Amino acid sequence: MFNYNQAYCYMTVHPLDPIFHPRAVAVVGVRTGPAAGMMGSFYDSLLETDFPAIGGLYPVNPKADEINGRRCYPTLLDTPDPVDHVISQVPASVVPELVDQCVQKKVRSIHFFTAGFSETGSQEMASVEKAMIKKLRDAGIRAIGPNCMGMYVPASRLAFMNGFPTEPGNVFLLSQSGANAGEIVHGLVSRGVRFSKAISYGNGADLRAHDFLDYAADDPETDVVTAYIEGVQDGRAFFDALKRCARKKPTIILKGGRTQSGSQAAHSHTGSLAGSIEIFDAACRQAGAMRAQTMDELHDLVVAATTNTRFIKGRGVALFGGGGGGFAVLSADAIDREGLTVPRMPKSAVDKMREYIPVAGSSVNNPIDAFPPEEHLEDMLRLVATAKGIDMFFMSPMTGWRQPPPGSKPAATGAGKSKAKKAKPAPVPAAELALTQEQKLENANKAADQMRSLEDDTGTPVIAVLRSGRMARMMGQSKSAMSEAGYRKGIGVYPSVARAARTVAQMLEWKAYRKGLPDIFKKG
Repeated sequence: MFNYNQAYCYMTVHPLDPIFHPRAVAVVGVRTGPAAGMMGSFYDSLLETDFPAIGGLYPVNPKADEINGRRCYPTLLDTPDPVDHVISQVPASVVPELVDQCVQKKVRSIHFFTAGFSETGSQEMASVEKAMIKKLRDAGIRAIGPNCMGMYVPASRLAFMNGFPTEPGNVFLLSQSGANAGEIVHGLVSRGVRFSKAISYGNGADLRAHDFLDYAADDPETDVVTAYIEGVQDGRAFFDALKRCARKKPTIILKGGRTQSGSQAAHSHTGSLAGSIEIFDAACRQAGAMRAQTMDELHDLVVAATTNTRFIKGRGVALFGGGGGGFAVLSADAIDREGLTVPRMPKSAVDKMREYIPVAGSSVNNPIDAFPPEEHLEDMLRLVATAKGIDMFFMSPMTGWRQPPPGSKPAATGAGKSKAKKAKPAPVPAAELALTQEQKLENANKAADQMRSLEDDTGTPVIAVLRSGRMARMMGQSKSAMSEAGYRKGIGVYPSVARAARTVAQMLEWKAYRKGLPDIFKKG
């Protein structure tokens, strides 16, 4: 008789791989009615990703016959075979009975959204947690949690929140916190990043950070690994797994519980002891992993590790933004603070640019604060990108100036309002009009193509820096559209010059202390 589990395990590289590809999922304790709220989100999310198109999805609730038009089962044992993965939404008091049913049903894995165990500090509930994990392990069943959001696997149509894309990517996320896992996914998705897998593992009573790091190191669908960790239960196992993972793939860690207050919050959140931040820092550095200090840094470093930012080798920055000398001055300060430089343009390049850029109201000495005629823009950009001492090009994307559509008028204010009504329509910034979504995407794609072409032609990495407020509108920038378009072209896109400079400096530091380890940032 054909044994699916044996055959699947024989074909897989890592023993954890089967849990990411369930043939059927049972959601036990699905809530009904308007009070469902977050407690009903797992079932809703699996419907949204259309998991039933590739596997069985079975809601379990003894008080309902049907949920969302699908048959509801009174117990796990009443669901069709096979069920590979179970999501527990039942109260902690009911979990031991559910564990017995999982053993009888021969499931592969169970995710405990259910909280109320060791993280409460109760010795009694910690003992219950320990006993149920032993029973599951003895039966060959792996557990995620308790007190967590579980798995997001786009290729398998698994998701723990609504709004997650089903398009697979190459970033693996593990997080002790479910809320932070959701924030990381949503935040990075808005910047173009897509995920191979994401795991929220909570208390880590069975599967812990080191188990998932060990898996990610071998996962062929994963190129970059990132993690939010509050505390480490098995120090040596964690360090060994981190070292193995970081030697093969860029690995970025955000550590929660760095301060006394944060450490106390971490312990009450997942029952984790945060430990010494100095020891954790040393472990990351020795392993070759990068430690982010904030959530923003984690986002920026993931973008850097998956785009052209990872190829930057030197510290010389050319900045082209336009829109005022003050912006150039503050930007140069931000770049300098991070240990990068803003070299002056060679005289030959300045003289060439002066041929088509007026002296008044412009600067071509770096930062470049000038708006050349469109027919000379490409020549100017290439002059700057290839100038001596320039290792990267920070560029605020100018996504085009349009003629207004028929019947539209530029926005007018103050004394110029009456004149605007009589004046002949003139080119106005695209976003000063009501841009459609299609126009925003068109502008973003045009800018991304321009930057990609500039980098390919010159060999100088081009970093997109977004502006804010009216200047962003005048330049026709849509942050979400530009982030998505740039990322798909391999261009790093950052919300400000300061964050771009900080990220580049961190990447250079990361490369420096990885000297002697395998090169994980090479092209090709």
